[in-house]
Amino acid sequence: MTVLSAQKGYGLWAASYADETAISFLEAELTADLTPPLGGLRLLDAGCGTGRRLHGTGARSAVGVDISPEMLAAGAEPDPAVTTLVADVRALPLPDRAFDVIWNRLVIGHLPDCAPVYAELARVADADARLVVTDFHPQAHAAGHRRTFRLGEKVHEIEHYVHDLDRHRAAAKAVGWRLVDMHEAAIGPAARPFYEKAGRGALYAEHEGLPVVLALAFEREG
Repeated sequence: MTVLSAQKGYGLWAASYADETAISFLEAELTADLTPPLGGLRLLDAGCGTGRRLHGTGARSAVGVDISPEMLAAGAEPDPAVTTLVADVRALPLPDRAFDVIWNRLVIGHLPDCAPVYAELARVADADARLVVTDFHPQAHAAGHRRTFRLGEKVHEIEHYVHDLDRHRAAAKAVGWRLVDMHEAAIGPAARPFYEKAGRGALYAEHEGLPVVLALAFEREG
């Protein structure tokens, strides 16, 4: 199995990325639970992939940033309320204090150090902003699960670094983020159809109960 950088991996995955997976489905449910009503607010999706999550949010404005131009191109659709940019989440071409709600969804684990991400998101967050960070669960990684996708007959792995809860909390606190909520999602009945669709129904019983997504909600202090 080839291990690819996030930029190269998602560039290759872009053409088929629109297909929902068990992980993305469970992650979306957690994010919805932790996100306040977006009406009238300024939303940033830092690491937005195709940008599909930015449409129809009701936000006053919605900005998506991703390192992969191929991912952004795959999801491009006209929407005057949505702006997308190619950039690294550690160096955003955006002004200070520009957002009320920030998503960083299944992105931070692709980076070896989570601290620069929290710092940059703190810079662009307005006072009292809400930040929702989701990550591949450390327990899933410990159980041997990896961030992979299939391209033709080949399976590719995207580089991933494990950041446990203590590391997330410490990196966030150092730059003024206060942890206010935490949710986990485990493999359960909601994920079973994805296993069956992929012809991997026999693996469902083996994976059932394993936490696969960690979701953290922070508020910007002051």
